[in-house]
Amino acid sequence: MAKKKAYSRIKRQRLLCKCCYKLLWNCYGGILNKDYLKAESIPVFSRRSLTISRIGIIGNGVAATTAVREIRNRDKEVEIDVFTDERHPYYPRPNLIDLVANRKTIKETIRYDVDWYEKNDVDLMLSTPVFQIDTKTKTIISTSKDYGRYDSLLIAVGCRPFVPPFEGLHKNNVHVIRTLDDALDIREAVKGAGREIVVGGGILGIELAAAMKEVGGDPIVVSNEKRLLPMQLDDQGSAVLTKQIEDKGISVLFGFECRSISGGTDAEGIVSAQNDTIGGDLVVIATGVRSNTIIAKNSGIKYNKSIVADDQMQTSAKGIFTAGDCMEWNHQWHGIIPWATATARVAAQNMLDFGSAKFEGITPSNQLQVVGIDLTSIGIIHPDSPDYETLVSVDMENGKYFKAVLKDDVLVGGIALGSRKIALKLRSLIVKGENIGDIKQSLFDDE
Repeated sequence: MAKKKAYSRIKRQRLLCKCCYKLLWNCYGGILNKDYLKAESIPVFSRRSLTISRIGIIGNGVAATTAVREIRNRDKEVEIDVFTDERHPYYPRPNLIDLVANRKTIKETIRYDVDWYEKNDVDLMLSTPVFQIDTKTKTIISTSKDYGRYDSLLIAVGCRPFVPPFEGLHKNNVHVIRTLDDALDIREAVKGAGREIVVGGGILGIELAAAMKEVGGDPIVVSNEKRLLPMQLDDQGSAVLTKQIEDKGISVLFGFECRSISGGTDAEGIVSAQNDTIGGDLVVIATGVRSNTIIAKNSGIKYNKSIVADDQMQTSAKGIFTAGDCMEWNHQWHGIIPWATATARVAAQNMLDFGSAKFEGITPSNQLQVVGIDLTSIGIIHPDSPDYETLVSVDMENGKYFKAVLKDDVLVGGIALGSRKIALKLRSLIVKGENIGDIKQSLFDDE
């Protein structure tokens, strides 16, 4: 077994002047007299910069790296340790599709290599799974050892794949995709597969099927829903997207309730609740994600479906914060990048100076590319009241679909499939919140 490489910086000795309680390199009175002492021995109430000298971040995704940048922009001296259970530094998860499709190498998939962490004076603990926090001492408990003496902690562990309890999950050639190593395994498995079955009609399942097609596969997307992307599209929008996907040679099957994976040692297909079968020798489960609440559960931190955070992104345990799609705020949760970055910035600011930032929510918006087609879904797209007015434009042949949801002639939500220009127009009008009664009939004109 290869020895894990440690990426650590040289620790600074934090020294303070006894006369003015300033850091040694900022002091003019005690340097010559060597009248200083270690910062760790100063009472925590002396200065804010002394109170927060060491921060631990659990997780290494977009929320965690956003927090690192925010902290470093505000404090160049505080120590930062980042813990991840993966053996690779940070990579955006959408890059995994490019890796499966052979559009990117491993090096190109990784956004921040180890040099980025060293440049930002961060200790990166690779292959170090954390399963619990001692909330009283703010000690991180990993599977290998304990790490203590933290002033603030951030839980930013994202989501884990949701895998329904299908029979036969233990068989060979059954996969999920969440990590870089998962993507490498799937890419290798496609080479020897006759047909690939992707269970799940969300963005991940569709993009994965397209990547498989690109490297010579013959994928089918199987969903128990009646449409693709049920969170981002309505029935008409899904019909337009489905046609575009099928035109690319990818099969799509709706209303198939998978219950088991057939075959002996190796997967040979899937079986529905009605005993219908689909043959295939590679099965990938892409049935969504769930917030990773394991650390909260093991540590006595409050959670519902996600870890509960207040307006400062602090959990029920004082000094322990959370950000990204592992957490919820005001009963709201969004598994999108704007949510991760916004919550991470607020958490980072409050970790350094509690009360300095307040989270006020976001306008949920998905900007995606699905099999090369631009898709934006923003605000209210499934109105459930007659108080709303809905405008729709469908162009099946050219793969375009637009939807606007208005209330009292104010745009409150919309869908733009196939046009980035219309997407930008809808977003701008929603943000402005102005009455658009005089232009709503020309809303989808892209001239």
